[in-house]
Amino acid sequence: MYHRFFLFSDRALQWLCGTTTDDGGRTAGNFTLLGDLLARMALTTEEAKGFRRPLMLSAGQAQYSEEQLSAQWNIGRKRIRNLLDELTRLGLIDTCRSRVASVMTFPCIRQWTAADGSTVSNPFTHTNKGEG
Repeated sequence: MYHRFFLFSDRALQWLCGTTTDDGGRTAGNFTLLGDLLARMALTTEEAKGFRRPLMLSAGQAQYSEEQLSAQWNIGRKRIRNLLDELTRLGLIDTCRSRVASVMTFPCIRQWTAADGSTVSNPFTHTNKGEG
């Protein structure tokens, strides 16, 4: 079992309590969408799987594809990009896109407990982004 300790601004919490409508008119809770992204996060240094060009990820990172998110969430790629930009503005994620791969970090997580019981501090946490 893994425990995560989160840092959410008031604006981020308001957004997380809302919903997003997919291209078919179905709604998904924003907490659910963030949870799906968090499920992709490496808890230890590891190679990302399921990608044409997998990367070695540090703990606290996730490799992602806008195309994969679009297919999984039934939301167009432009809306996916806008959604990721909003999550970044809220301080929930940071993204780095390149022609080789896209990597996401989760500054809203302070630390988590690994399977061996050790506490892992997130090197990508920052407390001032998304405040307000």
